[in-house]
Amino acid sequence: MQRSSVHAKGDCLDPVIERITRGRPYRHVLGFELHEQSRALKDTRFNTALRTGEYPLIDWQWTRQDCQDFIVDVVGEPISKSACVYCPFALSNKTSRIEALQRYAERPDEAALALTMEHVALALNANQGLIAGKRLIDLLASSGQHHHVLTAFTDELDRTEHALYRVRRILRPSKSDPTKMANAARAVERIATGSRGAMLTRLTRDYGSDVEVDGLITRAYLRRRGDQFPALEELYTVAPAVVTDKQHRNFDDWWSDTARALEVPAAA
Repeated sequence: MQRSSVHAKGDCLDPVIERITRGRPYRHVLGFELHEQSRALKDTRFNTALRTGEYPLIDWQWTRQDCQDFIVDVVGEPISKSACVYCPFALSNKTSRIEALQRYAERPDEAALALTMEHVALALNANQGLIAGKRLIDLLASSGQHHHVLTAFTDELDRTEHALYRVRRILRPSKSDPTKMANAARAVERIATGSRGAMLTRLTRDYGSDVEVDGLITRAYLRRRGDQFPALEELYTVAPAVVTDKQHRNFDDWWSDTARALEVPAAA
């Protein structure tokens, strides 16, 4: 099971199920459709002496289309695959992506929410596009139908309070294959807040020796990651003031140790 599912679903649902069932055996009914039998099989691995997973749609041989037809018969209109306006899974599926793009065109405020989330993530990490690493903003720009959405988004950015952030990463090698990255530790620190224009001015003025303009995002690098691991990365960036400071208590020690190992000066 993906760690994101453990945190976003299991950590929320398990305590509730425990309170409801109170130690008694229970049936856990999941809505996997006929073409999701592999997901159902994977779910059976989490059965216990108390928990038994059940998959009625598969038992009935209902596909997603069967479910949609039933919903239309009952309520008179289809229901979107995800109520979440920035669901990366819906955006990664061709059919659901078409629905999402139509929804964004009709509801620019929902598109702006998704774009803002992606924008913040990309400011801190250029690889964090919303669609399996690819970028929602690029998809909307190439569609030819979302110019009004992008205009509304950039206008909203200019009205939003921004922050100047310092971002540091330690990229660690895999034990089994040192040429590949195992994981990364990150520290984020808010340096200042103000208007977007003021923060961009300060970024280029104070840290402008290696500036990268990436669409609507500007980053200034003090250290770029190398091609080998371990590696260090340090940059300053500007994004909406919604990110709180976050750093593991041992991060500075890890940073200093890695810097010494790489024979580069540790940042003050």
